[in-house]
Amino acid sequence: MKHLILFLVFLLLLISCNSDLSSGRIDDIGLIGATIEITQNPIDIQDSRVTIDLFDKDNKSVRNDSITILVNGIETSLEYHQGLYYTDESRYYSENAPLNNIYNFEIKLSDGKKYHLGSISALSEEKIENIECDEQGDLNKNTVIKWKELKNINELTIYTSILLKTPNSNDKNYSSKDVIVKQISSTGEFIIPKSEYFDPKWTVSGFELKFTAKKFGKTNPKLLEGSKISISTLIEKNINLEKE
Repeated sequence: MKHLILFLVFLLLLISCNSDLSSGRIDDIGLIGATIEITQNPIDIQDSRVTIDLFDKDNKSVRNDSITILVNGIETSLEYHQGLYYTDESRYYSENAPLNNIYNFEIKLSDGKKYHLGSISALSEEKIENIECDEQGDLNKNTVIKWKELKNINELTIYTSILLKTPNSNDKNYSSKDVIVKQISSTGEFIIPKSEYFDPKWTVSGFELKFTAKKFGKTNPKLLEGSKISISTLIEKNINLEKE
């Protein structure tokens, strides 16, 4: 068994997704691409998390200690993280970079030269109180979700939890039904009629709401095809329809 485990570990390392560019020098920005993802707190523009993944022409991850990423002028190095089964999930990662409405990314290659990676404007701050719904719903009433004066948020996703009917009423088995995805404007309303709460096999137990915004910026055209930069934010709300 021990030999089998060692063989599996060796096999996983052998088929690693890491690029050959993860070792040695990289002096040509045209050899790499970048996927930059920014997650911004919806109520605090200064609270953000940034991850940058570099890749090569074969779409393999580039994790090279001789490369540094700069986020609004602040250097961030590679953060090592071991995933499941000894896989390498290391990324360039930054939190709460100083911000003046614009995220600007640069890369310092092995020769010390800096190149522009990409840039994107921050999302506007939102007011959570501009989204209205009852935390405790009522199976005898429609579920009403209202919102107003949203600035960047343009999508509402609704996840529905259902309580399955079982022969033993003391058993509680939960599942989920179809997800609703709706493009929304800055002000609006969505109603889930009470007639949709019930089915011979289940009863709706609650809703999870995700109000999201996502937009894309521009990357350096010298980077490999498939490079992109995006910023997103999320406001979550929950509605419980079970009796307490």
